[in-house]
Amino acid sequence: MSNKPRTDKPVDWLALDARLNSGVHDAWNGFKERWTAVNDFVGRLKLTGLRWGIVEIASEVVTLGLAGFAVMLVLAQPAFDAVAKGDWLSYGKFSATFFDREGTEIGSRGILRSDAVPLEEMPDHFIKALLATEDRRFFDHYGIDVFGTFRAIIENMRAQEVVQGGSSITQQLAKNVFLSSERSLERKVKEAFLALWLETHVSKQEILRLYLERAYMGGGAFGAEAAAQHYFGKSIRSVTLAEAAMLAGLFKAPTNYSPNVNLAKSRERANEVLSNLVQAGYMTEGQVHGARINPAAPVDTRRPDSPDWYLDWAFDEVQRLMAGKPDTVLNVRTTVDLVMQRAGDTSLQNAIRDGGASWNVKQAALVSMEPDGAVRAIVGGIDYAESGFNRATSSKRQPGSSFKPYVY
Repeated sequence: MSNKPRTDKPVDWLALDARLNSGVHDAWNGFKERWTAVNDFVGRLKLTGLRWGIVEIASEVVTLGLAGFAVMLVLAQPAFDAVAKGDWLSYGKFSATFFDREGTEIGSRGILRSDAVPLEEMPDHFIKALLATEDRRFFDHYGIDVFGTFRAIIENMRAQEVVQGGSSITQQLAKNVFLSSERSLERKVKEAFLALWLETHVSKQEILRLYLERAYMGGGAFGAEAAAQHYFGKSIRSVTLAEAAMLAGLFKAPTNYSPNVNLAKSRERANEVLSNLVQAGYMTEGQVHGARINPAAPVDTRRPDSPDWYLDWAFDEVQRLMAGKPDTVLNVRTTVDLVMQRAGDTSLQNAIRDGGASWNVKQAALVSMEPDGAVRAIVGGIDYAESGFNRATSSKRQPGSSFKPYVY
């Protein structure tokens, strides 16, 4: 064992306790001083009465707005994924010419590149009729017309029905290019975000041109040029004011306002468009008076033997088969037999005319096929001009008794 003396100094517990007490005391005093300073500062900003109410409402609006914006971003993400997939400006599904089993041309569907008319070559009165009716603030808003939306809501509430739409032309283009016609909150959210995206990536002139090329205008016609050819047998370059008003009225509901379906209703709608031109300040009442007293007279440009039901179905099949492929202008050979197609049309019309009332049936459908799967004829209803809905291929039917095994 070592005899070396100890050199460790004893701990001064009293001094250590004094330093701890002093440190805690100083920290507490410093905290109280800072807390008092903060309270003094907040006290100077304290609001009462009306100012307090305004600040409270504003803070709630900001909080809820940020939360809603976050939710909308989540809902809109699939739409932005669609934008990122590639060339969204491509014509895609909008171009096909069809031939029958013998190789004879029987019709076309969609927007062909040859149908495109430059915006500057379209009549000024047609552009004004479109803007006055669909989106008067088109060149002033950034994709969403807030004032126009509120105006439409008020007008719809007054009429207790939907008499005005709240979607801008940019929103309608976003729906036509990226989305379906599904009526849902999610689709409206996607539509709004895509409209803002379009406004930041495409010029106003380009948005208007794309809309006029891609909008469906009834009778299988996509775009203003195709519609002018379909309803009046002329180019959009040559339409009169009365004809332009009738075409501009189609954008809202092309099937309901089609002159081939209901000429009186179409002319009534055209008269509303003329009133919109005056209300928007684009024209005077004197300038539209001639178009009011001499309304447009559409011509029947439809081929009497056009297998429209079949073409609609074939066009859907082309879109499915060509999805993701670059070719956009197509010549399509089909298996349709025009003799069988006409016979199917006639037989269903006769059957409904003779026995529809006793059967309590107003519509019918027919599909004729070969054993190898070749479709020879499709009839989706009694009158394609009255209703283009294809009951043979698109109608949903009740399961009936076939559902009982699952229940039991």
